[in-house]
Amino acid sequence: MARILAALAMVTAMGSAAWGQDVAFEDPKLRDADDGTWFGGVQVRVPLTPNLAIEGSIEFHASEFADGDIEVVQYPVQASLLVFLMPDAPVCPYVLAGLGWYYTTTEFSGSLSGVDSETDSLVGAHIGFGAKFALGGATASADLRYIFLEPDNDNLNDEDFDSIQLVLSLSFPF
Repeated sequence: MARILAALAMVTAMGSAAWGQDVAFEDPKLRDADDGTWFGGVQVRVPLTPNLAIEGSIEFHASEFADGDIEVVQYPVQASLLVFLMPDAPVCPYVLAGLGWYYTTTEFSGSLSGVDSETDSLVGAHIGFGAKFALGGATASADLRYIFLEPDNDNLNDEDFDSIQLVLSLSFPF
Protein backbone atom coordinates (compact mmCIF):
# COMPACT_ATOMS: atom_id res chain seq x y z
CA MET A 1 0.00 0.00 0.00
CA ALA A 2 2.87 2.37 0.80
CA ARG A 3 4.31 1.79 -2.70
CA ILE A 4 0.98 2.62 -4.34
CA LEU A 5 0.67 5.84 -2.33
CA ALA A 6 4.27 6.78 -3.19
CA ALA A 7 3.62 6.17 -6.89
CA LEU A 8 0.44 8.26 -6.78
CA ALA A 9 2.30 11.06 -5.00
CA MET A 10 5.04 10.96 -7.65
CA VAL A 11 2.52 11.11 -10.53
CA THR A 12 0.73 14.01 -8.84
CA ALA A 13 4.01 15.89 -8.45
CA MET A 14 4.77 15.47 -12.17
CA GLY A 15 1.36 16.54 -13.38
CA SER A 16 -1.93 14.76 -13.51
CA ALA A 17 -3.03 12.09 -15.88
CA ALA A 18 -5.32 13.26 -18.67
CA TRP A 19 -8.06 11.71 -20.76
CA GLY A 20 -9.43 13.01 -24.00
CA GLN A 21 -10.79 12.50 -27.44
CA ASP A 22 -8.82 12.33 -30.63
CA VAL A 23 -9.54 12.54 -34.32
CA ALA A 24 -7.20 11.35 -37.03
CA PHE A 25 -6.93 11.39 -40.80
CA GLU A 26 -5.25 9.02 -43.23
CA ASP A 27 -4.55 10.40 -46.70
CA PRO A 28 -5.20 7.92 -49.53
CA LYS A 29 -1.96 9.00 -51.24
CA LEU A 30 -0.01 7.63 -48.29
CA ARG A 31 -1.31 4.06 -48.66
CA ASP A 32 -3.41 1.96 -51.02
CA ALA A 33 -6.84 2.92 -49.60
CA ASP A 34 -9.40 4.18 -52.10
CA ASP A 35 -10.22 7.33 -50.10
CA GLY A 36 -8.85 9.25 -47.16
CA THR A 37 -10.71 8.65 -43.93
CA TRP A 38 -11.40 10.55 -40.72
CA PHE A 39 -11.81 8.50 -37.57
CA GLY A 40 -11.94 9.06 -33.83
CA GLY A 41 -11.41 7.59 -30.43
CA VAL A 42 -10.37 8.18 -26.85
CA GLN A 43 -7.00 8.31 -25.10
CA VAL A 44 -5.43 8.46 -21.65
CA ARG A 45 -1.97 9.93 -20.94
CA VAL A 46 -0.14 9.27 -17.69
CA PRO A 47 3.11 11.11 -16.89
CA LEU A 48 5.98 8.96 -15.58
CA THR A 49 8.54 11.77 -15.27
CA PRO A 50 8.51 15.35 -16.57
CA ASN A 51 10.06 14.02 -19.82
CA LEU A 52 8.17 10.70 -20.18
CA ALA A 53 4.53 9.64 -20.40
CA ILE A 54 2.60 6.59 -21.47
CA GLU A 55 -0.49 6.85 -23.62
CA GLY A 56 -3.24 4.35 -24.25
CA SER A 57 -5.85 4.83 -26.96
CA ILE A 58 -8.64 3.07 -28.81
CA GLU A 59 -10.21 4.21 -32.08
CA PHE A 60 -12.64 3.08 -34.76
CA HIS A 61 -11.44 3.17 -38.37
CA ALA A 62 -12.86 1.94 -41.71
CA SER A 63 -11.12 1.92 -45.12
CA GLU A 64 -11.89 0.62 -48.59
CA PHE A 65 -9.35 -0.94 -50.94
CA ALA A 66 -9.35 -2.32 -54.50
CA ASP A 67 -12.02 0.11 -55.73
CA GLY A 68 -14.34 -0.76 -52.83
CA ASP A 69 -14.11 -4.53 -53.24
CA ILE A 70 -12.30 -4.81 -49.88
CA GLU A 71 -13.60 -3.09 -46.74
CA VAL A 72 -11.39 -3.16 -43.67
CA VAL A 73 -12.79 -2.10 -40.29
CA GLN A 74 -10.30 -1.77 -37.44
CA TYR A 75 -10.44 -1.05 -33.75
CA PRO A 76 -6.84 -0.05 -33.02
CA VAL A 77 -5.76 -0.29 -29.39
CA GLN A 78 -2.40 1.44 -29.01
CA ALA A 79 0.10 1.87 -26.18
CA SER A 80 2.77 4.53 -26.71
CA LEU A 81 5.75 5.93 -24.86
CA LEU A 82 6.08 9.70 -25.33
CA VAL A 83 9.38 11.52 -24.76
CA PHE A 84 8.90 15.27 -24.23
CA LEU A 85 11.94 17.13 -25.55
CA MET A 86 11.29 20.47 -23.80
CA PRO A 87 8.71 19.72 -21.07
CA ASP A 88 8.58 23.30 -19.74
CA ALA A 89 8.17 25.01 -23.12
CA PRO A 90 4.77 26.55 -24.01
CA VAL A 91 4.76 24.35 -27.12
CA CYS A 92 6.36 21.07 -26.10
CA PRO A 93 7.66 18.83 -28.93
CA TYR A 94 7.75 15.07 -28.41
CA VAL A 95 8.66 11.82 -30.10
CA LEU A 96 6.71 8.63 -29.60
CA ALA A 97 6.91 4.91 -30.22
CA GLY A 98 4.68 2.03 -29.32
CA LEU A 99 2.76 -1.09 -30.15
CA GLY A 100 -0.80 -1.62 -31.22
CA TRP A 101 -3.32 -4.42 -31.35
CA TYR A 102 -5.72 -4.09 -34.29
CA TYR A 103 -8.99 -6.03 -34.13
CA THR A 104 -9.76 -6.16 -37.84
CA THR A 105 -12.64 -7.37 -39.96
CA THR A 106 -12.17 -7.68 -43.70
CA GLU A 107 -15.13 -8.06 -46.05
CA PHE A 108 -14.88 -8.79 -49.76
CA SER A 109 -17.40 -7.83 -52.44
CA GLY A 110 -17.63 -7.20 -56.19
CA SER A 111 -14.87 -9.00 -58.08
CA LEU A 112 -13.69 -10.51 -54.77
CA SER A 113 -17.12 -11.67 -53.57
CA GLY A 114 -15.99 -15.31 -53.70
CA VAL A 115 -13.50 -14.66 -50.88
CA ASP A 116 -14.79 -15.31 -47.37
CA SER A 117 -14.88 -12.41 -44.91
CA GLU A 118 -12.33 -12.58 -42.12
CA THR A 119 -11.79 -11.36 -38.61
CA ASP A 120 -8.20 -11.05 -37.44
CA SER A 121 -6.18 -9.65 -34.59
CA LEU A 122 -3.10 -7.94 -35.93
CA VAL A 123 -0.14 -6.54 -34.01
CA GLY A 124 1.75 -3.53 -35.32
CA ALA A 125 4.27 -0.93 -34.25
CA HIS A 126 4.26 2.84 -34.63
CA ILE A 127 6.66 5.76 -34.39
CA GLY A 128 6.05 9.47 -34.65
CA PHE A 129 6.52 13.01 -33.47
CA GLY A 130 4.28 15.84 -32.36
CA ALA A 131 3.74 18.76 -30.03
CA LYS A 132 1.45 19.59 -27.13
CA PHE A 133 0.38 22.92 -25.68
CA ALA A 134 -1.81 24.16 -22.85
CA LEU A 135 -5.28 25.40 -23.77
CA GLY A 136 -6.74 26.79 -20.56
CA GLY A 137 -7.33 23.79 -18.28
CA ALA A 138 -6.96 21.36 -21.20
CA THR A 139 -4.05 20.19 -23.33
CA ALA A 140 -4.14 20.06 -27.11
CA SER A 141 -1.74 17.98 -29.14
CA ALA A 142 -1.04 17.04 -32.72
CA ASP A 143 1.20 14.26 -33.93
CA LEU A 144 2.14 12.38 -37.06
CA ARG A 145 2.44 8.60 -36.71
CA TYR A 146 3.80 5.99 -39.09
CA ILE A 147 2.10 2.66 -38.42
CA PHE A 148 3.74 -0.59 -39.51
CA LEU A 149 1.00 -3.18 -40.07
CA GLU A 150 1.33 -6.39 -42.05
CA PRO A 151 -1.80 -8.58 -42.41
CA ASP A 152 -1.32 -12.33 -42.37
CA ASN A 153 -3.57 -13.05 -45.35
CA ASP A 154 -2.47 -14.37 -48.75
CA ASN A 155 -5.43 -12.60 -50.42
CA LEU A 156 -4.06 -9.21 -49.34
CA ASN A 157 -0.40 -9.54 -50.38
CA ASP A 158 -0.74 -6.77 -52.97
CA GLU A 159 -2.25 -4.27 -50.50
CA ASP A 160 -0.22 -1.98 -48.26
CA PHE A 161 -1.67 -1.55 -44.77
CA ASP A 162 1.15 0.62 -43.39
CA SER A 163 -0.18 4.11 -42.88
CA ILE A 164 0.66 7.64 -41.87
CA GLN A 165 -1.84 9.27 -39.55
CA LEU A 166 -2.29 12.84 -38.42
CA VAL A 167 -3.74 12.69 -34.88
CA LEU A 168 -5.31 15.70 -33.15
CA SER A 169 -6.38 15.43 -29.52
CA LEU A 170 -7.85 17.46 -26.70
CA SER A 171 -7.24 16.14 -23.17
CA PHE A 172 -8.49 17.09 -19.71
CA PRO A 173 -6.77 16.31 -16.39
CA PHE A 174 -8.34 13.93 -13.91
